[in-house]
Amino acid sequence: MHDTFFKQKAGITSLTYILVVALCILLTGCTINLLPTSSNQSSCSNPCTFGSGVQNVQVFVEPEAGEQPILAAMQSAKKSIWLEMYLLTDRNVLRALEEAANRGVDVRVMLEPHPFGGGSSPARTLDQLNAAGAKVQPSSPAFSLTHEKGMIIDGTTVYIMTSNFTRSALGGSGGSSVSNREYDIIDTNPDDVSAAISIFQADWDHTPASFNDPNLVVSPVNSRNAFLTLINSTHNTLLLETEEMNDTAIEQALVNVAQHGIHVQVILPAPQGSSTDTNSLGIATLRQGGVQVREDARLYMHAKMIVVDGQRAFVGSENISAQSLDQNRELGILVADAGVLNTLQQTFQGDWTDSH
Repeated sequence: MHDTFFKQKAGITSLTYILVVALCILLTGCTINLLPTSSNQSSCSNPCTFGSGVQNVQVFVEPEAGEQPILAAMQSAKKSIWLEMYLLTDRNVLRALEEAANRGVDVRVMLEPHPFGGGSSPARTLDQLNAAGAKVQPSSPAFSLTHEKGMIIDGTTVYIMTSNFTRSALGGSGGSSVSNREYDIIDTNPDDVSAAISIFQADWDHTPASFNDPNLVVSPVNSRNAFLTLINSTHNTLLLETEEMNDTAIEQALVNVAQHGIHVQVILPAPQGSSTDTNSLGIATLRQGGVQVREDARLYMHAKMIVVDGQRAFVGSENISAQSLDQNRELGILVADAGVLNTLQQTFQGDWTDSH
């Protein structure tokens, strides 16, 4: 009885809301924010829709590209380098940031103060950069983790990456000798850059961000919806590389499309040493549902990438986990650029061959 009452009440409330919105738009052309917001979360400006994917972007693939694309970007900066990052330990990248600050570039760095595992010292890194003249601070406490890997150069180019700035990600100096698979997008589209600047500035100021860019995939705003919409839009093939497979809703969506005859291939990291495979339950669910799953033992699969039908892709910092999608600050992008899609697919096929 209670369930029936609440369903009826919810139906009446929803109908009333729809009528109010329709009347508002008809009479005044007003804008309605359709997403609930809190002091801890950003919101898409209305309409918060699913994008068709950006064109005219570039991608570089790690570990093959190495540090050079990042170092070159920092060395070429004339006005500003804004960095919102989970891990920053690569010594050459740190040196490039110090040199940029020394020559008067507006260097701002936000780092996650409590990264998982505690293998780095964000406070020491921030102190080092501050001593060189950079503006620094820990990332916003509004999020469980700031897991984003984002960089904005001169207010005109945004780097949306799966890479942390570590040796394992960039093949550079200091730290582990492990090599990661990573994908990093370089984007000069004004709408994307403007939205990325808005998010950075809001996180810097510890205020809710507002942006209006359907191609950005941002946690904890629209990542879950974007992932589900992208997966459910597949007609023929879905290729996915990710570090984690720990979200029942996303797993079920992948199984559902596989059971409708779609060819779904997933690459995850091979278990490291004696560590427990935290993806084992997710892998079992996928395999039982007809999804092809392999684990890459050659590279550490740190990438977060989805390609649907060879026509649209996601690249970004989001893992497939409830925390990543619903609680962290994460940044990704939908891409439809043919050259980028070709690179993503070719790299995936090589990784698939190398995996077991």
